[in-house]
Amino acid sequence: MRSRVMISMVGRLTSRLRQRSEVDRRRGVYAPTWPDSPLDPVDCPTFSQPFSAVPSEVRAARAFVTALLGPDHPCHDDAILLTSELAGNVIRHAVRGEFAVSVALMPGGVKITVGDRGSAAIPRPRTAGDDDLSGRGLAMVDALATRWGFQRTSGNTSVWFHLAEPVRADA
Repeated sequence: MRSRVMISMVGRLTSRLRQRSEVDRRRGVYAPTWPDSPLDPVDCPTFSQPFSAVPSEVRAARAFVTALLGPDHPCHDDAILLTSELAGNVIRHAVRGEFAVSVALMPGGVKITVGDRGSAAIPRPRTAGDDDLSGRGLAMVDALATRWGFQRTSGNTSVWFHLAEPVRADA
């Protein structure tokens, strides 16, 4: 029963992501980046931790983010999901065997960066088929993050995303 629910959820998400990526493809948008903005965590507390690029470290990366945000943080669930996806991408695509996760605690949200030491490809969302077992990670980042982008420097690739806290109705 649980697997049917998961298959249904993945199917709905895939459909939603496919619709969004088709609109982006027509506009020529793949991996958005933004100029310097208030989202850049200049004076915000930022914490980083290195991890080995092995599957068991995805759980450790999630635990790191949870320890910083706390399970009651309004961005927690999306932050954990997207961190997992980006860490998984590093494990599949990175040239060297390590990655780092940085968490910037910002007023009204959080910015998380996952960096590796030399993946060969430019990060961009792709359209995965219904039966594909991978290929939805960056599409999920694109769908759930307030903003996201990537930076490549000296053979290093960092993918970042910003999650804004939802605006409360009573605020």
